[in-house]
Order: sequence, then structure tokens, then C-alpha cells
Amino acid sequence: MAGVGILIRDAAGQMIDACSKKLDAPLGAMEVEAKAVELGLKFAKDMSIQDFTLEGDSLSLVNALRELSPPPLSVAALVYSSITVAHSFRHVDFAHVGRNGNKPAHLLARHALGIADLSVWVEETPCFLEQALKQDVFVNFFD
Repeated sequence: MAGVGILIRDAAGQMIDACSKKLDAPLGAMEVEAKAVELGLKFAKDMSIQDFTLEGDSLSLVNALRELSPPPLSVAALVYSSITVAHSFRHVDFAHVGRNGNKPAHLLARHALGIADLSVWVEETPCFLEQALKQDVFVNFFD
């Protein structure tokens, strides 16, 4: 079992929407990252967001999504599917962030392990994320 966390922020780094999803499958780290990308694209579509940057902490996955290198074999089908879906938006950037720069998403993923399937927050911030979001915005936007 694994969990993924998706966070949608505005240009100032403030949270707009978020979700946690439990994955009931024995997946490795790369597969979980690829599923997070798939869920992130679906969540952006559901929230009617057309221009965004999707961040991930796997450089090889991000490079594959940017079509700079071939995807790892274990996630090739998910990567090609995600690239196709990304083309349905007005503009999607894929960006690599270090694991420390992705703490709120990791907290959402950890939260997913304790839920039945899916939790979604629209225009509200779950209390367990508040401090991490403040620190993350400070580090990423004022560094």
C-alpha cells in the first residue's frame, strides 16, 4: 500500500486545492511517483486548471515527462499516457524539486495511508499541512 499527495498552489505559493489518495498496490517509489503524476493531471483537469507546473522529486521521471530521456521501463506506459494527457491542457511544465522542497506533498501522501480511498480539500487547508506550507513557501519563494 502507498499514498500520493497532490497540492495545487497559486503563483504566490498559497494552497488552493489538495488531495490524498491511497493506492492499494505493492508499488515501488518510481511507480508511486508516476501514479502521483497521473493523479495530479486528473486533479488539475477536475479543478479546471489549464496552466500549471507539476513538480516531482524523481529527476529521471521528470526528464522522461519533459521528453528529454526515455522513461524507466517500469513506468513507461504511465509516462506516455501522462504526456498525452498533459497535451490536453493549455500549458504544463514538469519541474524537478528536491525531496525537501516537496514536504507538503509528502505529508499528504503519508495522510493517504490512513484513509479509505481519497480525501480532497478545496479552498481549505488541512491542519496537518499548515506549518509545512508556511515553511515551504518561505524557503521556496524567499530563498
